[in-house]
Amino acid sequence: MYIESEELGQLEHDSAIQYRKSGVYIVSPDGDELKSPADHRMSDMCLRDGIAWNWFPDQFDFGNGVTVHKATARPEYKTVVNGTSLDLNQYIAEYGATDLSKLSLVRKHIKHEGWQKWEARWLPGTCPQEAVDVHLTWAVFTHKLPEFAYQRLRESIEDQSWELPNKGDYEIGNEPWRYLSKTRILEFGEDYAIPKHP
Repeated sequence: MYIESEELGQLEHDSAIQYRKSGVYIVSPDGDELKSPADHRMSDMCLRDGIAWNWFPDQFDFGNGVTVHKATARPEYKTVVNGTSLDLNQYIAEYGATDLSKLSLVRKHIKHEGWQKWEARWLPGTCPQEAVDVHLTWAVFTHKLPEFAYQRLRESIEDQSWELPNKGDYEIGNEPWRYLSKTRILEFGEDYAIPKHP
């Protein structure tokens, strides 16, 4: 991988190798064989925002090369009678005729199973409680890099003003940007997480 014409390290591009949180695997029709433990570096920016190594599920697949990942969460709300979990129609059905002037309605965040899984990924007290898109970028290398290379990589990803120089140099065949994986989106619905591949 090159940053401003500086070679940092050789990216891994091998469909038979799969990088997961639980380790590096050799994938074959006969099954998956553990090759080595996963060696990782987390950005200080991720740690600051509450995204640590535990943020990723155990079987999370990091792919090969450079990957851009997007995780999306949309909280769901319900208008309920204050002090209960019942909406107005449910409240009247359960308690009968009611003086509406004595009731107050509040908007309640429904913490369904999908949201609980999302919240559990974050360090305590750091999970955003509003609609949020989290964009993460990582690079998988064939060998461990010197610390300066990881720092240069972090700078190139986290510096919003930086753009990849000589973009055409990264084209493979007739497929521009093939060295980049497609963005993978994980959306949390009412009952479970739904992986989506645009």
